[in-house]
Amino acid sequence: MTFWERTETKKASRKADSGKPTWEDKSWEHALFAQDLPDTFTDRVMLALEEIEIEPVPESSAPPKRKGNSDPYDSSIASQVQRNRTRKRMSRLKVGGATAAIVVLVGSTLLYTQPTLADMVRSLFAKDSYVDDGMKSVQNSGLVQISGVSAKDQGYILKVNEVIADSSRLIIGIDAYDNKGNALVGEIDYTTADFSVHDIQRGNFGDVPYNLMVGGGTTTNRIEFDFLRPVLADKLQLNARIHELKLFKDTMKEGSPISTIKGNWALIIEADLSKAKAQTLLTEINQTYETPGGIQIHMQGATRTPSGGSLEFTTKLTPGAAERAVNGQSGFHKLNFHLEDEQGNLIGTSLSFDVGRHSELERWGGLTQWFYPFNNFAYDKQKIRFVLDSYVIREKREASVTFDPEQTSAEHPAMFEDSGDKLLLEGVKLGPNQPAYIPLGGTANNEIDEDTWVVIDENGKEYSTFFAGGFLRDKYGSVGLSDSRLVIDGLDKMPQQLTIRRLIVNRQYKDADWSFVLPQTGTKGVIPE
Repeated sequence: MTFWERTETKKASRKADSGKPTWEDKSWEHALFAQDLPDTFTDRVMLALEEIEIEPVPESSAPPKRKGNSDPYDSSIASQVQRNRTRKRMSRLKVGGATAAIVVLVGSTLLYTQPTLADMVRSLFAKDSYVDDGMKSVQNSGLVQISGVSAKDQGYILKVNEVIADSSRLIIGIDAYDNKGNALVGEIDYTTADFSVHDIQRGNFGDVPYNLMVGGGTTTNRIEFDFLRPVLADKLQLNARIHELKLFKDTMKEGSPISTIKGNWALIIEADLSKAKAQTLLTEINQTYETPGGIQIHMQGATRTPSGGSLEFTTKLTPGAAERAVNGQSGFHKLNFHLEDEQGNLIGTSLSFDVGRHSELERWGGLTQWFYPFNNFAYDKQKIRFVLDSYVIREKREASVTFDPEQTSAEHPAMFEDSGDKLLLEGVKLGPNQPAYIPLGGTANNEIDEDTWVVIDENGKEYSTFFAGGFLRDKYGSVGLSDSRLVIDGLDKMPQQLTIRRLIVNRQYKDADWSFVLPQTGTKGVIPE
């Protein structure tokens, strides 16, 4: 008995016992008989039917054939669609045209004979999948693209069903099937996969940089490419080469996979950005500000795309700040900011980004271009305020403290105080099979995980040192340490004296006072290069 047959048997048994529809009945009824079906429903159903062989109704259960040239019990798709289109009563299906016909086809022929019907509800938008506001907007706008691109190897098929694409990001959903087309609970090993995004229109292959985010629900593998600069093309090509597939026993993907298949699944997916471009809003922002610590900010503009949007601006160090900064005029710096609605609710923050990959430095003038994409950025529909919370400049330092390790502990720590940081050095810990380290307490005003440290013993020997652990943050930056320590590489015995010296500090300034409301107007389309 197949899984599908077991499911139907259990449902029938529960119905007989209770006399009421089960939650499974209601779930399928909602999935197949909803009054408002998404625009992509028909496409997904037809995609599911592509490789399915329709089995004829058994002779024993089929009524006698009627006379005439047309066989009313012909099991071909075309014949069944034609018959179902002529049905007069469709009391439970409140949908129209070809969609209604396909739904009836599924209900009358495939629902109880094809276990792969579950593929119809395998989607980026399935109940158990992560769906953000931007993805919902794309779905409501009818911009979800149906791909159908697939690759087969080692007896398993990987298929791309849905694609979401605009100038901010690209999202695809990949599902796994066996060689008979039965849906599997499969998870792609992203660590061994190769991805590249190409601009087909301009022929600039490999020039679309992105951050990769992966995940999904219990079935569909969700792969998201967040672009590190706006894509202005009409078409993109994604090349995906998958090398490992993990199969699980149930949809929760708990425990170890039941099998791991190594292979070579090559997928070439085209994404059309032209329709999304027509719904993209470009808004220029004429706002400038210079922080007291020496960063000149020029807000360039905001973009509202179907799946979210982005904010773009430039920064530059003043001459005074460049003197303090490591690498001078081209020294690293960044802004910490958040976005809020009219009620002051947080709707976006810069702290959630890998900053180093969202900026490009113009080497000659020291100008840094910043690009921040957001999944919830409907500034044209609600007032959104940009608030500068703090800013960071990587600066040269020579702050230090000397202490006796034997005399320090959590109860009697040494104090390192500099640039707003008050770090408590709680002695030196030595142990087998692990490097020496200094437990840290206190508070940190700066982003000390990126600082450069050195430790010097009583003989003048230097040891390379790095920060490990974490610190608690709010929207303004780090406010407290959590299981933090300075790890000392190469120290294998307790020294008589230690000097902790910080050579570079990622200094965080909190003296900025700047905010503004984003304009809600703009022009449609994408400004060409």
